[in-house]
Amino acid sequence: MKTNHFISFCTLFLFSCTAVCLTACTGPTIPNESSEPEYQVTNNQPSSEVTVSNEANTAIVEVFSDNGIGSASVMLVNGEWPESIVMRFHLQGLESLQFSYGDTMIDLSVNTQHMILQSVTSAGGTNEAIEEDSEFWLPVTFLDSEGTEKDEPTAGGIIVVSAPADFYFENLTEFTINWIDFYR
Repeated sequence: MKTNHFISFCTLFLFSCTAVCLTACTGPTIPNESSEPEYQVTNNQPSSEVTVSNEANTAIVEVFSDNGIGSASVMLVNGEWPESIVMRFHLQGLESLQFSYGDTMIDLSVNTQHMILQSVTSAGGTNEAIEEDSEFWLPVTFLDSEGTEKDEPTAGGIIVVSAPADFYFENLTEFTINWIDFYR
């Protein structure tokens, strides 16, 4: 009988030592802090395609719009916003872009003379024109079909718009874009 208890004790001791060694070798489980953010896109126009991908600490929002009019919401569902958010509009122009988050709505227009006009409306305030030094400013770049930067929109090119600095201060998880291409 003592032999059976001794064998049971040795077996239990051996299993315990094995479990401790395996835990020591693998270490504690720590959530992966470097995991990429994940997004949910709600596209409100069936003739448009809106996707989001991560590239070098930047969220790239690609917007393809057959009829040139649409809207979409982008929600962060996991992780944190990357350092920058870039929207790439595959359009001929931007008669209107509204970038909304929280209580803020920024209006952007590239007129027919290729001037970039922007204004902001915040929490019950009035619509006010903004300049490039504003934290609400949406930086805009025009690329041709080869990806070369241009002074104005080009056929087959891309209009690149970056999220404003103010968006990152708000600690929000969602923004909405509404666009109209003036070449319909």
